[in-house]
Amino acid sequence: MEKVFFTRLELYNLVWKFSIAQIKKDYGISSMGIKNACHKLKIPLPNSNYWLKPNYKRSNVPELSEYNSENDPIGILKKTYEIQLRSTSKTTPLLDLIKSIESDPNAPLAVPNKLTKPCKLILNTKTYWSNKQNPSNPSKNFSKVLDINVTPQNIPRALLFMDAFIKLLQYRGHKFEKSSNKTGTIFMKNGIAIDIYLREALKRITPEVFQDSAQYVHTNEFILQITRHSYKKEWRDGKISLENSLARIVAKLEMIAGEEK
Repeated sequence: MEKVFFTRLELYNLVWKFSIAQIKKDYGISSMGIKNACHKLKIPLPNSNYWLKPNYKRSNVPELSEYNSENDPIGILKKTYEIQLRSTSKTTPLLDLIKSIESDPNAPLAVPNKLTKPCKLILNTKTYWSNKQNPSNPSKNFSKVLDINVTPQNIPRALLFMDAFIKLLQYRGHKFEKSSNKTGTIFMKNGIAIDIYLREALKRITPEVFQDSAQYVHTNEFILQITRHSYKKEWRDGKISLENSLARIVAKLEMIAGEEK
């Protein structure tokens, strides 16, 4: 049976750069095969929470220890039936559009670690929150500030994401504007308006016997919601973070707009 071979260093670099789900998809191997190979070669694996973090917070990568193994390089069996299934599966217009956006070398798809030439809305929002958190510098009431419903400690992440999102929209020929009671409105290049709202997910805490009602706490997980009339769709941090979903989000927006033109 056919195998895919990795050196210890190659496999270590892969599992800390990509999720196991992505690796097994790219190489046609099973997740159990990857985990077993890492166990044999004494390669540490990231926990599931690692992939929920944005790229700029994935810095705590353990060093690869010294280890000599007769299994280096190691072979992992290919799942032939999965390869055949993928090669014969039909594509969709949405998947084609996502691939088109992701393959554009000039598309600003990466969310950086710090703001670089941010748009005016992002600058206004950053200044607003900086003033609000500094007692010696009273907050000013900016009329052009994004309504972002996240905890103060997650404002920097929200600004980085929204700046990258707005720049990708503009690159694709669309327009983003601040609007009331939501984060903003996207005006697609064919004139269709779609509202968006960025917020942090809440978790319900079951009340104790002596408490009157349940409490809700923030989870550090972002949710981006789009609405167009009665239609709603959400993207939420999970196996794929919002930062790594920009192409998918913009592609879906363009599909919605295209269906109404």
